[in-house]
Amino acid sequence: MMTTDPTVRCEFIAGLRRLAQFLADNPKVPVPSHGETVRVHAKGCSDEEERALVDQVAELIGSPASGGTHYKTTRDFGPITYEALTISEQYMRDHQAASSYYGVVTAWGER
Repeated sequence: MMTTDPTVRCEFIAGLRRLAQFLADNPKVPVPSHGETVRVHAKGCSDEEERALVDQVAELIGSPASGGTHYKTTRDFGPITYEALTISEQYMRDHQAASSYYGVVTAWGER
């Protein structure tokens, strides 16, 4: 979820700085070879409200929002991407229904 709570923001930013300093001080510690995404999820009462939250973030970061079931906006900072995202309620219901059989149904001959 996303928040603009000053205390949470301050702690998050301080954690990012500590991580960056730790990696700079310890060059043998590996980092992702293809970058990483910092993702915030919009949570509202409806798909429309969540999309409006993503649109607000899009305006703040200067990057358009787009997508269908996965509506998002992103801004790249080198190999690090900031992303605000919402996933439609219908997509989530469909995904949960499809996932409900995971581990229950197996192919013939497998045990």
